[in-house]
Amino acid sequence: MLLLTRKTVYTKRMNATDLSKYLSPIIKASALWKDKVLNVVIIANPAAGGFTRKNIATQHEILLKNKSEIAENKPQLCKDFAIKVYETERAGATAAFVQGFVKEAALCEKTDAEYLIVTAGGDGTSLEVQTALAHIVFDLGGEYSVLIKNKITILRLPFGTGNDGSDGWTLDESLSLLEEKSHFALQKAVRVDCLKGSKLPSFEYSHNDESLSRNPPWYAFNIASIGIDAFITHMTNRTKSRLPGNFYKVWIDLACIFYGLKYKSGIAKIKIFNEDGNIIETLETGIVFCLFGVSGHRTYGSHQKILPDDRNVCLAKKMPLIKKILLKEKFKSGKHIDHKLAFLCSAEKIEIEYDKQILVQMDGEVHLVDKENFPLIFEKTEPVIRIIEKDDAPFYKGAERI
Repeated sequence: MLLLTRKTVYTKRMNATDLSKYLSPIIKASALWKDKVLNVVIIANPAAGGFTRKNIATQHEILLKNKSEIAENKPQLCKDFAIKVYETERAGATAAFVQGFVKEAALCEKTDAEYLIVTAGGDGTSLEVQTALAHIVFDLGGEYSVLIKNKITILRLPFGTGNDGSDGWTLDESLSLLEEKSHFALQKAVRVDCLKGSKLPSFEYSHNDESLSRNPPWYAFNIASIGIDAFITHMTNRTKSRLPGNFYKVWIDLACIFYGLKYKSGIAKIKIFNEDGNIIETLETGIVFCLFGVSGHRTYGSHQKILPDDRNVCLAKKMPLIKKILLKEKFKSGKHIDHKLAFLCSAEKIEIEYDKQILVQMDGEVHLVDKENFPLIFEKTEPVIRIIEKDDAPFYKGAERI
């Protein structure tokens, strides 16, 4: 006998409130917060493609609905549970909201209370939230630092165009952190400092986002870099602000031609330090780009495999235009690691001197650094962001298990 099932028809696109309803039973069934009083906030960007692009939003909703129905039939392990939604608005408002959320948590007297921040947006949304947390830890410290490191967890869902900073390349992969054997871990950040930052030039910022201080230090939670990839990011952001879609790969091709016309090539003097503070390598070379990751095994530009192994530093030496065009596929696919024009290593800090104006980017946020502003320093911070990792993660990404 043929059984017919009714197919659910979604007449409207999922919004942040819908997302909170689907996530609630999934989170409550997670063993991570067993017997805890859990307070959840979803920080959602309503303009992100995961909400606005019909096909993607529908796929997300089908997945969430299925997982939510399965979770409802499991034991709900939280002692108590509350969830609320915050939708991002104007520049700077999200950082203020995160600050208020942390202050409210600090006033709670329940010893079994914990907090979960779920970001539902692209890399910009997760960057803004994590930057706000990092500034609280490093600028205020004290009880706020202890609270953020021990009680506040962040789960970064891939709802944007670029999702290299999310906890999974797909929504299914990200949500599996709540369903499978997982643990809490503390993740470091990359601090980008400019010792002569008071003289930073003005610049047409890609997001005009006041919540990310225009004066250093800046923070990245995936990859920070200078050079052509920052230019690609900037031009991608400018294009994306006018037209929907992912233009990163388009600008990879265009940048090979236009980058050198806009930003003249200079000589970089780079000192590379280990965790003991000792210089382990010095380089003096023309560069196409130089980047520094929180760890190895990281991607950017919608999963371009720029750090495909354990090493967290990658530099591309100056090369002719034809060579750039020929080698770009190797850099995108991770096959550049043995090429003579690429240099990779592991480092705790790098210090860069440069004799020309150049762009710097942190997880998609771009700033202009003039030659008078150097040296520029990229360095790992102490562990600061509490995340979720699977017990059987295939490789180490720089977070320390709690």
